[in-house]
Amino acid sequence: MLVLGVIRCQRALAMDANSDLRVVTQKGMIYMKDFLKGPKFPQILQVFREQGLILAALLGLSAFFSLAETSITTLSPWKVRELAEKEGENGVFKLLRTDITRFLTTILIGTTVVNIGATALFTEAATTVFGEAGVSAATGVMTVVVLLLTEITPKSIAVHNATAVARAVVRPVAWLSVVLYPVGRVVTFLSMGMLKILGLKGKSEPSVTEDELKLMLRVAELSGAIEEEEQDMIENVLEIKDTHVKEVMTPLVDVVAVDSSATLVDFHDLWVTHQYSRVPVFEQRIDNIVGVAYAMDLLDLTQKGDMLETTLVGEIAHKPAYFVPDSMLVWNLLREFRIRKVHMAVVLNEYGGTVGIVTLEDVVEEIVGEIFDENDSKEEIERKTGNIVKRAEGVFDVDANTSIYQLSEDLDLMLPEDHQYETVSGFICEAFGYIPRTGESIKVVLKKANGEDNDDENKQETDGQDQKDRSQTFKIGEEKRTGDSYRRLQQLALLGFKIKCAFMHS
Repeated sequence: MLVLGVIRCQRALAMDANSDLRVVTQKGMIYMKDFLKGPKFPQILQVFREQGLILAALLGLSAFFSLAETSITTLSPWKVRELAEKEGENGVFKLLRTDITRFLTTILIGTTVVNIGATALFTEAATTVFGEAGVSAATGVMTVVVLLLTEITPKSIAVHNATAVARAVVRPVAWLSVVLYPVGRVVTFLSMGMLKILGLKGKSEPSVTEDELKLMLRVAELSGAIEEEEQDMIENVLEIKDTHVKEVMTPLVDVVAVDSSATLVDFHDLWVTHQYSRVPVFEQRIDNIVGVAYAMDLLDLTQKGDMLETTLVGEIAHKPAYFVPDSMLVWNLLREFRIRKVHMAVVLNEYGGTVGIVTLEDVVEEIVGEIFDENDSKEEIERKTGNIVKRAEGVFDVDANTSIYQLSEDLDLMLPEDHQYETVSGFICEAFGYIPRTGESIKVVLKKANGEDNDDENKQETDGQDQKDRSQTFKIGEEKRTGDSYRRLQQLALLGFKIKCAFMHS
């Protein structure tokens, strides 16, 4: 009985709903009949006959201008240039590339005129039929119509088909720009005057910045358009213009040089050991470089064996050497290498002292990465690729000549700002306050670059380390000697370092 009662109740509700719907429908039909028979409907038909075609034309023009504006602004300047070069002199994109500002001015003027005209026309028609209430009706209707038919829909089409739409609209806009040229000139003049009054300059920014170009390269690499190596090379080319010689040079302590008073036999032995095609020549001290000796010249003289023991290196050296300041930009150095047709330069500091040498290979490696050949020794390869070598979990061997920026990037560290050093050696010397001895160690607080902390890993730190003083321990490795030059800071070992707990808690 209960189920039957529920079913009857549902049927009753359904019948009531259907009856209400029939009542509403009947009332709507009655209202529609009254409206069609009333005096308003003929007036609306009359207004539609007189102004409907004009209104449709204005809305169509508004949609056309929206298509044109979006398609032109969506195309990047380099894309327009590419299309113009493909089409030739008579192509539509040649017109667009010539003066894009004129096109945009014409489009904005046209959009403003037709939208105002369409709104005014529809408002006049609505007030004719509905009186003062027609203003509100016209505002609501035109807002929906303009947004839907002349803004959102056309612009969505143009965004997804920018090239095809631009190819179709450029010529009509170009013809219209001729007609509206006087108006455009006046508008441009007035806008420039407004900018001057506001104290702004009407200069355009670069079409693409370096950061935007790097972002495009990353997107291209992710999409598979270019390889990762190609992306790295292009980014290196962009960065090389801000790189100084002192950042890529070989420090004087690493320079292999020959005394000008040495014989060619000594030079030959040096060449057999290191296989360098060019060797700096010094007099008395290694920091007094006077020229460059070429291995090719040595090979030419090997046929005259009796001269090797009597001929001095200074006699075959190419003098004088080419000197450059350590503050010189690498890009400028590359240009000078090309002009002077040399591959090696001696680097001087601001006081005129010799601090190292720089070669064409050093510059090229900044672009393409480290270059090795069959003559590179194991030590040479380790020097180029092993500046930071992980020996164990949390333990690294770091060459003293490693750039402080490379250390910061590779180990994700925040290093002190406004420092005066460029290498790990300088960083350690500043931390100690003096040149440390072998076996000495020092703790330095270094925060992680991303500022992350991990309390679980903090608990796993080395036994005996104060939990309130989690810092990096730098220990000076073994000393090395290179000829007569004493090198105290050859290697540094980073002990007790954990990637996620590299900062101190207060």
